[in-house]
Amino acid sequence: MAASICSSFNNDMVIDILARLPVKTLLRFKSVSKPMLSVITNPRFITNHLHQSTKNSSLVFHFSHDEFPISMLYYAEPTTLRVVHIPPSMKDHSLKPRIRIKGSCGGLLFMEIYFGCCMFHYGLWNPATRQFKKVTGPQQCINLLAEGFGYGSKINDYKLVRIGYFLHPRTLITRYDRRRVDSVVRALVFSWKTESWRTVEDGALLGGRFSDAVALKSDLYWKVSGVENLANEGVLAFDSDTDMFRRIELPSLNQSIPNYSTTLTAFKDSLGLFVFLESSSNSCFDLWVLNESRIGGNYIKSWSKLLTVGPMSRIGWPISAWRGKIILKSPNDQKDGFFLYDPISQEAIDVPISSSGVYDNAETLASVDGTSNLLLEDAPL
Repeated sequence: MAASICSSFNNDMVIDILARLPVKTLLRFKSVSKPMLSVITNPRFITNHLHQSTKNSSLVFHFSHDEFPISMLYYAEPTTLRVVHIPPSMKDHSLKPRIRIKGSCGGLLFMEIYFGCCMFHYGLWNPATRQFKKVTGPQQCINLLAEGFGYGSKINDYKLVRIGYFLHPRTLITRYDRRRVDSVVRALVFSWKTESWRTVEDGALLGGRFSDAVALKSDLYWKVSGVENLANEGVLAFDSDTDMFRRIELPSLNQSIPNYSTTLTAFKDSLGLFVFLESSSNSCFDLWVLNESRIGGNYIKSWSKLLTVGPMSRIGWPISAWRGKIILKSPNDQKDGFFLYDPISQEAIDVPISSSGVYDNAETLASVDGTSNLLLEDAPL
């Protein structure tokens, strides 16, 4: 049977079927034959598989449990919590690790791993293959404003971005002095392909208060507020393919409405913006989406209001979107703190999420080394 399958590898239909299989199943095919192995390690196949699995992504978030600090929700069973076993390579210290997810993109998770009160290292983890890699931090110390984790699809590279003011050492051999801070905002960008950090200086970079990053396609987005010389909030975007930043204005909102808040989110294939009243006695909010296209070297940008939600029967603040549905958090940390709302059917269901830091995650065969080649050593599944 294996021989007959392998003989059909040039058939696009067979390749399409394989691209729809779970990673765990594909990894079992490694030892079937060399043709099968060459298919599932082919960069184009890995890219196609990620494209398919993105349609069936799960939610990953922190879970307050020492042994199982990370949990997942699957779309088919949104009320069932699935704990995720961290790989043994994360536990190479006498103290139990505390894991903090910092980003999810292209099927990989970027995290900070703490032992005791100090950060021990960065890590890149593929939950589907259970491969894990430690990442060396930059030598340059930085007064951090924001960070994010993205994937450049055109160059097939994962990028970690840290934005802030550089700190200068007291001497070449002593610790950094936090009193000596640059006045220019710069970025440190790490490439998993080259395993190196580089400094990026860009006129679009700015200081202020940053939101958590939103990863969408090859871009990272942060909402920035409290910026001098800017009357309103804005968006800073980073292109993971080109390492270039750009600024985006937010839509013109009704300034007569007091105490409204905004939250960036990825909604389907567009950048979204939730606009909601903080003091509202019922759940009612708008969702705007960014229409952005590139013509030559210029970006054409415009916002449009996609929908208005509410008032709903229960109170909740929108924090994110997942596969066309909206994740809302109940106020005052109520026991039923999070629920999933379908704006089409207007159905709301409770979900066992325990943290506002939720991330969309799709299965991938991609290596934690940032290349499209699957690591071939066996990993416990």
